[in-house]
Amino acid sequence: MNTQNKKQSFILLALLAILTLFASGRWNFPLAGWIATIIGIRFYRQSEKGKRAFLLIWLATAVPTIIAWQGATAMYFIHPVAETLFFGLMAPITLLPYVIDRSYYRRLQKNGSTPFWVTLVFPIAVAAMDFFSASGSPFGTFGAGAYSQSGFTALMQITSITGIWGIPFIVAWFGSVVNYFWENDFRWTKIRSGAWIYAGFMILVLGFGFGRMLFAPAPKQDVLIAGFSLPEGEFSSLMELSHGDDTAAFQTAANELNARQIDKIRTLAQSGAKIVVLQEGASIGYPEDTETLLVNAAEVAQSENVYIVLPTLTIDPTGETTFKNMVQIIDPSGEIVLEHIKFGGNLFEGSLAGSGELQTVDTPYGKLSAVICWDADFSLIMKQAGEKNVDLLFIPSEDWFELRDIHADMATFRAIENGTSIFRHAGAGVSSVTDAYGRIVNRVDMFETESNTAWSNEQMVLTPIGSVETTYSKIGDAFGQIMLLTFIGLSIFGWLKRKKA
Repeated sequence: MNTQNKKQSFILLALLAILTLFASGRWNFPLAGWIATIIGIRFYRQSEKGKRAFLLIWLATAVPTIIAWQGATAMYFIHPVAETLFFGLMAPITLLPYVIDRSYYRRLQKNGSTPFWVTLVFPIAVAAMDFFSASGSPFGTFGAGAYSQSGFTALMQITSITGIWGIPFIVAWFGSVVNYFWENDFRWTKIRSGAWIYAGFMILVLGFGFGRMLFAPAPKQDVLIAGFSLPEGEFSSLMELSHGDDTAAFQTAANELNARQIDKIRTLAQSGAKIVVLQEGASIGYPEDTETLLVNAAEVAQSENVYIVLPTLTIDPTGETTFKNMVQIIDPSGEIVLEHIKFGGNLFEGSLAGSGELQTVDTPYGKLSAVICWDADFSLIMKQAGEKNVDLLFIPSEDWFELRDIHADMATFRAIENGTSIFRHAGAGVSSVTDAYGRIVNRVDMFETESNTAWSNEQMVLTPIGSVETTYSKIGDAFGQIMLLTFIGLSIFGWLKRKKA
């Protein structure tokens, strides 16, 4: 490799590292992911030594990813090094698409260019690896490529058909197509057919997205819903107190907090809220403390004619059983009409694992359902919301500073996939209201919004309610499965051809 080529490779590698820093994680910028694929493909294809280039591209993507995600995963609380090791070890899997793309490019190129169909190898591999990484993962879809496009609402609409696996395919194909143009020196006579094919594809995708939002029917109804969270630090302080030996002090603090929350629910109901939502783990206590809270909440529901979405975190004082992280919906008659035990992240939290079956309840405000925080990261399980035509899904959550935007944005995709409005209320994070097309109706960030009351993240939102039928709720992850099978086929075919050669 001559000096000029080395300099060009260094520039490409540096650009890739910078773009990767903004392609996901805490400083996510959608356009960065599109450009990063162009640079990554170009660098790896041009590299003379594949193994050396793989090591370099590994470092150029793993290090920025570790920085961008620092403190944003549950592993960080196990040990900061665990998070670093995870991203470092996962990087080679995410780089396999570059390997198979380079293999096909080198084998099929003539005069420095390849047939246009080869541009499909890279996006198929990217979508396949994205799907494979999330399938069966205890983290759910956390870190999936589609989330890098959060905020690009028109593109996000494709998830109503393909699930989140369609987006990395689209972005990766763009990078591959641009490299095809690059190989042909951007000469229109050579790239014309390919340009029209990809342009036509993007017109269909974005036309579908914009059209779906533009011609969206009005929601069935709008309902005034309120939510509030604990003051910053109170949740963690109470959890620390629960781990100590002073059970009397813990119970006193828990009961005082519960009494304050009951008063706040009553105030919001008297202000016009038809439904009041609390954050994940709003009530932390022993079984008798939780029971008292439920009785008091039922009285408020009856007297104020309000629905209450009440998360509770029940701790066994003997320590013989794991704690139960649950959300319940209490109707205006004071009855508990829905119970859901958290199923996501139990391995890390140490809580009782729920069944993963979504419960629903028919109300004057449509069909309601509720899950808790990490549950919403499991897209295939959350498909039940679309199957059951849920009009409004509640997601009480508890996040932290580094995770707040990442996690709130992920929930938006569940709205589009399943055609359901979402009311997500979080402690130590971002609370948001989203319609069935992923459009943000309201957003409150605890770390940016000053509260004039004793509570944080307060919302009083006229919420659009109504379900929309989606293809994804019927076919699930079929697109991801097709991509994985096709990738396996491409790998076998490439290996056989190489062996024959």
